[in-house]
This record gives sequence, structure tokens and C-alpha cells, in this order.
Amino acid sequence: MSKKDKVLLVLPNSRWHERRPWRIANNAAFVLTAILKHDFDFEILDANGEDLEMDQVRDRIRAISPDAVLVSAVSLEYSRQTHTTFALAREAKPGVLTVVGGPYASLMPKRVMQDPNITYCFLGHAEHRLDDFMKLALAGDEEGIRKTEGIAYRDEGTVRVVPPPCNVVQIKKKYGLDLTHPDYSAFDLTPYLDQEHIDFMANGPGKTFMLMSSRGCPHNCSFCANKITQGRGIAYYDPHRILEDIDYLIARYDINHLIFIDDLFLYDRERVEIIIRGIGERRKNNPKLTWHHANVSAWHLDPPLLALMRETGCSKIIISIESGSPRVLKELIRKPFKLDIVPKVVKMCRDAGMDIGANFVLGMPGETWEEIRQTFRFAEEMDIDLCHFHIATPQPGTDLYHMANDQGLLPPDFSFTDERFFGYGEGFIATDEFTPTELKVLRAYEWDRINFKTPEKCAKVAEMYMLSPAGLEEHRRQTRRKLGLHHNEDETGRNRIRA
Repeated sequence: MSKKDKVLLVLPNSRWHERRPWRIANNAAFVLTAILKHDFDFEILDANGEDLEMDQVRDRIRAISPDAVLVSAVSLEYSRQTHTTFALAREAKPGVLTVVGGPYASLMPKRVMQDPNITYCFLGHAEHRLDDFMKLALAGDEEGIRKTEGIAYRDEGTVRVVPPPCNVVQIKKKYGLDLTHPDYSAFDLTPYLDQEHIDFMANGPGKTFMLMSSRGCPHNCSFCANKITQGRGIAYYDPHRILEDIDYLIARYDINHLIFIDDLFLYDRERVEIIIRGIGERRKNNPKLTWHHANVSAWHLDPPLLALMRETGCSKIIISIESGSPRVLKELIRKPFKLDIVPKVVKMCRDAGMDIGANFVLGMPGETWEEIRQTFRFAEEMDIDLCHFHIATPQPGTDLYHMANDQGLLPPDFSFTDERFFGYGEGFIATDEFTPTELKVLRAYEWDRINFKTPEKCAKVAEMYMLSPAGLEEHRRQTRRKLGLHHNEDETGRNRIRA
């Protein structure tokens, strides 16, 4: 038997360069495990989960001596970490084949390929493509590589970008192929299971895991980059295999809270009922098992479904309302959402005894100051347990970016990799109606006014943030003083303000 090429997937440490920790276990690692483990000597170096220093990563790569180093770049916020990793790889083993994939690679391939430490940029989904590509790349088959769709490479100093053959949500329709089901066996999830932090969308009691049961969304929201990286539509993992994954997580890690991070988890009613009824069955032996979905499509909710969700351990509802202005929702954001749904959903949650949170977006091109104020009024009138307000931030290739850029609303030095860009708290779009500074100040102070009107609301927010009363007061104080531009985490990724 011939020796297999050694392929190393490195997950950069998100804390490098003084960034906030990325708490979600990289789903690409599980998919790549399933794709590559049969034909290659495949290994994962999780610098993020192990909180490794740069020199430790370099030394580990040198000791492993891989034939190829891969990085799945999760977002623009961590682009520096991606490039640092490839510099370390080339320092550890000069000339090693290096390949970058993930959202950053798909959205900005030409910028990615400016890095001389990167051999190839792999665009789009890895399913049914990456295995063959890696064989060509490791064999040095340049002719075969140039015939490959969905990559970027250098050709005598010029970066060539070849689009993928289709998006991940189209592979079933185009090729009759299913999504590659994630394989968790090569990855230690332990560092990602403590989610007792302040992000109410992504926190959970005890050992918590974020699970993806589908990919993509059929809608056309103007600010969303997922339709570029995933495509418009939904591709599903087998719901029965998702339940098998949950069994594995419970048996291997004693998981007691699940967070579904699908873009549109509730879209297929029959399928979602299979999953949540299955969770309900598992609660018979694990009564502490709970779950929630990080971004509920409120228009799919009705009393029977909400009752089933509550019965099977759903602990809270988080909806993205986006705006209190019907015009902004319809014409500027293009979200398939009507505001008259919200009072009904709030009442259903109250009746079911469930917490409810909501997200809003401010500062769309064409939005008026009065419409921004209308959003705050609407949020206050709905009496939601906890509201978060985000500033509209352009992502590469999105309609929001094109609207802002075409209208000359972005600063001359605007860059997608500007560190001020990250976190949706610092605005860049300026119009005759608002400036970034006005949005930043308004956002911070209205967040404080709306969410903390009574002692009862303060207590509820503290519970949803998983903070003590003293910790909550300090968070409010720092938010006002820093206008929301802080992450409140120490070197371990825990909240500094935890009491």
C-alpha cells in the first residue's frame, strides 16, 4: 500500500492580534474530516480550541511535517489570523502546499491570493470537489488544476479566479448529490462546550454545542453575504442523522444544551418536527437537555409549533425583526417579514413561558432618521425581553455594499478588513439623514433605555446574559462609555465583568 499524503487542517487561534475569541466549533472541520480522511493521512491542529501561541503552532506544524496545510477562514474578522497561520506554515516547512477555503476565501479571492504564502484559494463548497482537487494539487498537476472550477491561482503573477460550478444549495439539483454529513471523530469539542457568556443568541447553560442541520436560505436580504457563499436555497442534512449526532454528543460529551445555527431552521415543518420530536424523546433519559435556535424565522411560528418547541425543551426564542419601519423592511432590507407578526409571537412566547429576544439593524442607505427612531419605538412597544441593535455593515459582494458604494456613502479609506469594521457597532455609511457617530451614540443609549426600564426587565436581561446584577450594571456602564465597542472578555474568553 502506497503511503498517503499528509494533509493538516489548521484552525487559527481567533485571539491572535487582540481579537475576541470565536466560540463556535468550525463546521468545516467536520465536513473536511468526512471528505478527506479516507484518501489522505488527515489531521486537525486546533490552535483556537487549544489557545496556542504562534510559536507553538509553528513548532507543531514542523513536527507534523504535512504535505499540505489547509485553513478554513471563517470570516473577514479573522483574516489576519488566516494569513499569520500560512506564514507560520511556510516558516515551519518552506514550500509546503497551502490552500485556503471558507467564507473569506469565497468573498475576497483576489485579496487572499496577494499573500505569497498561499498556493491556492478554494472557493465555495468542498463537497464532491475538494478530494479530487487535493489529489491534483499534491501531484503537481498544473494542467488539471487549471481545468478545475472554483479555485483561484497565480498565472505568471496574475491571479486567476475560476468560479465554482454551483453553490452548495444547488448540488442536489444539479448533480443529484447530497451534502457530506459532518464527521466529529477527529475533533475534540471540549473547548467549545462552555457557552456561559454574554451573547444571548449563542449562550447556554452547562455544556452547549452549536449544531448546523441545514445550509443556506432562499430569501434575498440586501445585507446578507450567505447567499453569495452558500447560494439562495436550502440544502438539508438528513434529520435522522442529525439525531444520531445528538446521541453521539450526549454520549461522548454529556451535552445538555443545543443551539441550532441554521439560517432557516424552521423552513421545512415536517423535517423540523422530526428533529425536535427526537430531542423530546431524548429528554426522557436526559431531562436537563434543552435547546434553542439562534435566529428564528417568526413567520413560520404558530401556537402548535411553539407549544411543541416548548414541550421538547426549547428555552428561548430569538427573532430578527430588523426594522420597525414597514418601508425599510420591504424596500431596503427585502426581508419577508411583516411587523404585525411580532405582537402575536410575543404573546405566544409569554403564554408558553418562554423568553424572547430580538435583533434590529440601523442605518440602511435610504433609511430616514424618523424611520430609525420608529425602529426604537417599535422595539419598546413590543416589550421584548431583550433587544439588540446593530449598525448596517457592508459585506463584500452584497447588495448593501453596492448600494452604499454606488451612492458614494462609504468613506474613501473604507476597507472590508479594517478592524473598525468588525462587530456591527461602528458605522461606515453616512447619508444626509445620519452619520456613523450619530448611529453609534443612539444605538448604545437606546439599548440601555429600552432594555432596563424596570427592575423586572433588568433581572430578565441579567438572566439572559448569564450575568449577576453587579455584572450587568458594569456591562451597562461600559456600553455607555464605550458606545458598545467592547467585547468584555479576558484572555480566557470569559467575560471580564462576570461576578
